[in-house]
Order: sequence, then C-alpha cells, then structure tokens
Amino acid sequence: MLMRIVDLLVLVFFIVPIPLIVFIQGNFYYYWDYFYSISENDPSTQIYDFIVVGAGSGGSVLANRLTKQNRVLLLESGGDPLWHNYIPVFALEMLDRPQVDWMYKTVPQKFSHFSMENQQSHWPRGKVLGGSSVLNYMLYVRGHELDFNNWANITGDSSWNYKNVLPYFKKSLIYKGDYTKNEKQYGSTPYGYLHVEKRNKGPMRDLISDAARELGLENIDLNGPQRSGIGALEATLKKGSRCSTFTAFLEPILTRKNLDIRRYAHVTKIKIDSAGNARGVWFNRHGRKYFASASKEVVISAGAIDSAKLLLLSGIGPKEHLKEVGIKPKVNLPVGKFLKDHIGVLVGPILIDKPITVFPERDIGLSTFLEYFLNGTGHLTYPSLLDMQGFISTSKVKQLYKDWPDIQLYFSYAGLYENLPMDFSRLTGVKKEIIHKYFSKYIGKHGITVGVALVRPKSYGNLRLKNKDPLTPPLLDPRYLEHPDDIKAFVEGIKFLVDFVEKTKSFQSINASFPDVYWPGCEKYKLRSDQYWECYARHYAFTVYHPIGTCRMGKGVQDPLAVVDSQLRVLKVNGLRVADASIMPEIVNGNTNAPTIMIGEKAADMIRQHWSEQYLICDQFHLIFYYKLQQKQCFYSQLV
Repeated sequence: MLMRIVDLLVLVFFIVPIPLIVFIQGNFYYYWDYFYSISENDPSTQIYDFIVVGAGSGGSVLANRLTKQNRVLLLESGGDPLWHNYIPVFALEMLDRPQVDWMYKTVPQKFSHFSMENQQSHWPRGKVLGGSSVLNYMLYVRGHELDFNNWANITGDSSWNYKNVLPYFKKSLIYKGDYTKNEKQYGSTPYGYLHVEKRNKGPMRDLISDAARELGLENIDLNGPQRSGIGALEATLKKGSRCSTFTAFLEPILTRKNLDIRRYAHVTKIKIDSAGNARGVWFNRHGRKYFASASKEVVISAGAIDSAKLLLLSGIGPKEHLKEVGIKPKVNLPVGKFLKDHIGVLVGPILIDKPITVFPERDIGLSTFLEYFLNGTGHLTYPSLLDMQGFISTSKVKQLYKDWPDIQLYFSYAGLYENLPMDFSRLTGVKKEIIHKYFSKYIGKHGITVGVALVRPKSYGNLRLKNKDPLTPPLLDPRYLEHPDDIKAFVEGIKFLVDFVEKTKSFQSINASFPDVYWPGCEKYKLRSDQYWECYARHYAFTVYHPIGTCRMGKGVQDPLAVVDSQLRVLKVNGLRVADASIMPEIVNGNTNAPTIMIGEKAADMIRQHWSEQYLICDQFHLIFYYKLQQKQCFYSQLV
C-alpha cells in the first residue's frame, strides 16, 4: 500500500514522460548509495563465509537462505528497483532503461530477425536488486514434468527429477491462486516468500476458453503439473503489485546483520589460487576497486550472460578462446558453449467486430489508477494486458512423447490501439517503419494479436568475449531457427492459432479473421501458406527473454558441454558454484523465472548440507559401518 501511495504521488506531482521519471529515480538511487558508501566499512578488511555475485532470481534466494547461519556478502551491479517497476502494466516501459537493464544485443542472426536492425535481437537483462524478475512479465510457470526428468537423465542425478524438485518450487511460495486445494502442487510451507496470485477475469477469457475446448484443449492448471491445455495466467504479484525476488526474498531481511549488500558493485574477476581454490572476487564500486574474501564458497548467480562472462574473465573457459582475447587460461571448460533461448512471434492483427478489447488511451484513466492503488486490481495488474496462456504439442512431439508441449500461446486483451506499432517495435526490436507499414490500416479497429512461442527449440549457440575488458558486452549468438525442426514446429504452432481463430464457433461468433495483409518482405509467398508463415517467423520472431545453458550442468568432466556438476560446483575448481538459469542442461518449456528460483532454493540446501557435514565427527567403527551401508552422513574429519 505504501508503494502504491508513492507511485500515486509520482504520477500526480511528476506529470512528465516515464523515461524522465526513470532517469530521475535511477540517478537519485545511485548518488544516495554513493554518499552512503563513504561511511561504509571496507569489505576488503572482512572475511565472509559466502560471497554471492548477483541479486537476481537465484542470488536473492541464496542470500536469504544462507544468511540464516552464515555471513554473506551480496554483490549487485545495479541498485534498488524503481518505483514504476512495481506496477505490472509498465513492464514494457522498463525495458531498455540503462538504470535497470543491461540492454544486451545479440550478434546479427543468420536464420532469423530479418526485420530487425542489423538482424540483431535485443536481450534485456536486469541490472537491479531482483535481477530480471524486476523487468519480466511476472508469469509463474514451472515447466513440464519431463523437462526436469530430462535434467536428471542428463546429469545422472535423480535429485533433479520433477518429483524431487517439486518441494523446492513449493518451498518458495505464498500461493493465492485458483488451485489452493491442490496441496500436492501448492501445499504451504513456513518458508514461503514469493506471492503468486490470480487476477480478475479479463474480458476475453470465456471466449478463449470456449474456443480452446472446441479444439480439444481443456481449461486447466498449467502448473499442476503441466500438460497441453489453456489456463488463466497466475503471476508473481502481491496484492496486485509486482512481487520480484527483491520484494520476496531481500526486502524482508535488509536489516539482517549477517547480510552485507553492496549495490552498484560490478564484479570483474574471481580469485583462484595456485591450488585451484576460489578465494574471493574483485569488484568495482563508485570508482574504487575492492577485493572481498570468502572462507567457504563463492557462488555466481549473475544470470545466463554475466555468470558465463565472469567465469571467462577469470580464466575459466575454452582455453583457445581465452588466449584469443588475451586472458591466461586457468581451467579449460566449455563455458558459453550451450546458449539457448525461447523465440516467439506476435500473430495478427486478428480483427473482430465487438468492442471487447481495451485501448489504453481510451480505457485506462484516473479510475483505473485509483482501482489499482486502493484495491490492487484492474488493468494495471496485467503486463501488456496478458490474461491467458496455452500449451500444445506439435505433431512430431506427439509421435515421440504423446504430450510434451513445444508451443506456448499468450493471449492479451489489448486492442489495436494508437501506440501499438511503437510498443511492438520496442518489444520485438522490429524496425518502426516495418511495424507501422504492417499495422497502419488497422489501428483503431477492434482486434487483438496473439503470441506464439517455440519453447523446446533444438537450435543453440554460444557466448564469447569480445575482449578482456569487463565493461565490454559479450558476443551473444543464439543461432535462432538454425535447426530445421524448429521452423517446422513454429509454423505448425502459428497454423494452430489460425485454426483457433477461423475454425472455432467461439471466435466466429465475433467474426474473427486475419486480413489479407503481407508482412513486408514476404510478398512472394502465398498468403497463409507454410512458406509464408516461415518467412513471417524468420522476419518477425523475437526473444522471449529466457536465455539458459552457458554454465551447463552435466555428469562431470567427461561431458563435453558440462561446466558444473549436479551439485552446481564448477568442475576442476574448489569453492566455486553457479546457481542461476545458466546451469540448466536443457531449456524448460515455459518461462524460466520460477525454475531459476527453484534452482536458488535447491542450491542453498545443497550448500548448507555440504558445510554441515564437514563438521560431523565419528569414530572409526561408525565410519566403516556407515560407509558399508552407503549412508555417508558421518565423516572421520573436521574441516574449517
């Protein structure tokens, strides 16, 4: 409620463009922290039990859990979330803001992004306490059961199968959704912080549900567990406001004495001694260079881009690549060799003949803001007015697995409003003139667009350093749509949506149709043919902001793509782990925020278990007895 009052005051007293508000807030936070840092203790004079690098979806969880028994230094390159980060409808407005976003770009893509500037994809990544959970669309999606069973197969560790990771999903939650009676999936724990809520019904929810049912998709809980179907979005919200991992896991413990948070701290290198032990990190903060020591472990949770970048800068990575950029190789590992991401496309415009959509310029006014600030309800709780999602399995998947969805659908009730071309250009990276040309005839009419995402892609690329300067962004090449199976599945997903609109009684009751308009550059193909939809996707498809795999988890050094083992320990290095989306051995088939929080929870337990065992002592008889029974809970040693 207090944050909503602050937001309201901002809107009342600063009737200026959001970019200016963001600029003012961001600079205020930075300089406040700068002046506060003058009187802070120098972290170089202290020794911490753990150093956690990155306060995103994994790092925030780790900082919370590890500080229950240990002294932790949490280092984050950004500052606190800005006021507008808390209002869900402003999610798009927070992208490409240097105060909170790294604003990465990929290298030019060979097989996609033909309508983007230089054929590059924009990759927003959070540079803020809470990481990308402060910028994302807040969808709470766990992924499919087979995703995690596959992780267990890849790593040879059954603790990563769905049955065994489910308790970690549940551990985080304060669940206020539609399925509270399903205790197997959502049963409460005393450790929950992350609020997940349902929202008021959007104006098209019944229509979409009925159309899905006509095509054999039931209206179900898509987390309980996931299967092909349709369902209302449940989101990481707390009384209608964004519940990022900062809000959930860090805000409640900011006064915890054994947690030391250093904002605007850019970690540049990990110190690895001659014996292969990680001893600490160097970081820059407010123009000064510091070194911080860890007596137990350094845990990297900087995300799929920056965790891999930091390892490479520290001499951990492919030795030939490190030599190319002038870094002395210390540990030869395939860092950055498995970069994978989801890719999606907006399909539309879908014209309808009833005024059941929302035009922000027309329908969002003072009453909307009052509803949000006073009650935590209404349009402002919907990022881009997203209301429903669906999952389907394409034909090839059905032949192999019966049901392991590889297409995700996103349904919004936003109409074809005046600023849509500008917003879509910003969201996707498509050149403004192309978006405007495609949509110009339909702006102001009743209609919608639907997102179609390829969520089990086979294409993957790599991350490399451009040079050894820590301030230089890395070279990111996801190689979208390189594998021929990817474009086939993508086209099938788009055609499913066409049938959803044109072959269901529900959508035909509002005369839904696709107009005869060509995407610029695809005019030579027959409209709505497979060749046309392939061209459409290769021109228009964009990132869904879910990069993974650059510090991939595997069975060990014999795995050619493994960087960490199943305990998330960096191979060939002692006292160093990675815990974020970069360790995923394969991409999950849904949004990655909830699985990354789960990884943080599991990592915290593995770390605490490991260090508690180091202090167990038993006599030789018990040592032999326990080992014969393969119950290795007793050690004839004591480590410090």
